[in-house]
Amino acid sequence: MNTKGQVTIPEPLRSKYGFTPGTRVSWIERDGELIPRPVMSFHNLYGLLRPGPGEESLTAHLLEERRADRVREEDQSRRSR
Repeated sequence: MNTKGQVTIPEPLRSKYGFTPGTRVSWIERDGELIPRPVMSFHNLYGLLRPGPGEESLTAHLLEERRADRVREEDQSRRSR
């Protein structure tokens, strides 16, 4: 560890775990050991939950649910008048 608190991870481990220059790492303490984990940026997460072929997007599903809720609420409101 250097004076800035930075740690050098040996190349074989960087390659094995996919750490590249600039990768931010968080440390988890488990059973008295420190375990490095890459920090996922928003850029890396973008598209992670993208629907597969033939699947509806979560956003489209939620919008359709909300539309149905609104219609149901409007119907209930009309009936109660």
